[in-house]
Amino acid sequence: MDAKGKKVFIVATSGPETPERCAAPFYFAQKAAALGAEVSICFLLTSALLLKPGVAEQICAKNGGRPVRFFLDRALDAGVELFACDAALKMNDMTTADLIE
Repeated sequence: MDAKGKKVFIVATSGPETPERCAAPFYFAQKAAALGAEVSICFLLTSALLLKPGVAEQICAKNGGRPVRFFLDRALDAGVELFACDAALKMNDMTTADLIE
């Protein structure tokens, strides 16, 4: 599949309460970016907590597995853009100042 010039928009909804689901949006985004797509992830509901410093470092999708931050960093390195929903920030008592760089 030629993904060059394609846009991929991923909606993340799962946060620390369901760690087994947290790595997937980053993993799929990184793979799509590696194929040449322009990729964005929008964080809704509790998934916005993954963008808070220190949270993704402490969550593993699988016991003994890599922390979610590993997948987050790979997605960022691939050029994936991250967006936090304003309503999700409010729901989690966060502001843009609470987000990772």
